[in-house]
Amino acid sequence: MTATSAAGCRAKTLDITRVFKAPRARVWQAWTTADDLENWWGPKGCKLKVADMDFRPGGFFHYEMKFTNTPSMWGRFMYREIINGSRIVWLNSFANERGGIARAPFAADFPLEVHNTVTFANSDGSTIVALQSLPFGATDGEIQAFEAIYDNMIKGYGATLDQLEAYLAS
Repeated sequence: MTATSAAGCRAKTLDITRVFKAPRARVWQAWTTADDLENWWGPKGCKLKVADMDFRPGGFFHYEMKFTNTPSMWGRFMYREIINGSRIVWLNSFANERGGIARAPFAADFPLEVHNTVTFANSDGSTIVALQSLPFGATDGEIQAFEAIYDNMIKGYGATLDQLEAYLAS
């Protein structure tokens, strides 16, 4: 699917839908509390440390991703909209240690911000989680960089959601 970015350009939207064998309230909690996020958010193989979490519209989630024998990477969410139990909208960015926006360490032309929407719905005792990501305020070159690594992002988010699945099952 394509959509118009905040820069007015057409961009391919990253769409992932997963079903988790857990009640919606539990899945929601896993997305909204620092202790839970530290147990599953981030790339496979990283240890996440929450530096700051203020889960509310206008709030901020700042985290460090630690890898073995590799420098830490930092990320941040700026929450834009929260509908309790059903929807979270945020801008996601790589960050520095102070929480400022930083360029992605793997691509100098990757968008500085990515607009994310995740929704939660009941399904026979399970929870359907649908995630959409799209460049925000991006130049044409940044949109091209986003689309160039689309398959890698699908795999990366898939692995992150696999970690959520394992965490919810534990």
